[in-house]
Amino acid sequence: MNNSLRIAAACLSLIALSGQTTASAAEADFCARLAAGLGIDKPVSADGRTEWTTNSLNFGQRFLWGGSASTSLGIDPPENPTVADYERISEYCEATKKGAICRLQGPLTFRLGFKGSEYKTPLMPGEEAVVSVQGTKTMCKAGPIAEFVET
Repeated sequence: MNNSLRIAAACLSLIALSGQTTASAAEADFCARLAAGLGIDKPVSADGRTEWTTNSLNFGQRFLWGGSASTSLGIDPPENPTVADYERISEYCEATKKGAICRLQGPLTFRLGFKGSEYKTPLMPGEEAVVSVQGTKTMCKAGPIAEFVET
């Protein structure tokens, strides 16, 4: 009987922990979810929003052996899209002198081709973020897109 109570308590603890993990993942902003998918650190800026930059080549690949990498950006409309959804997302990404920049407003699914894999991350309704690629560097900043100026 005593073992049954311990097992039941352990099961309840696991259920409670898994519920907390799901809740915190759901509360994370777009850049935090994208960073988690890529397996990179996600520094948080002073205002609490996620902001990060990563390089598609490590030091050895870039300077010791040479190397190349490609990063691709893409957007898929939300489920059951309308013509307005396609029109809305068609202007979110643009080419720049050294790469591309996407100023995103949800709902949509963002696709990032990075280090040989494609990562799909949803941008929820009301969420905004900026993702840019310049050379081998990829940057993500969560928050209102009007606040970001291309450097």
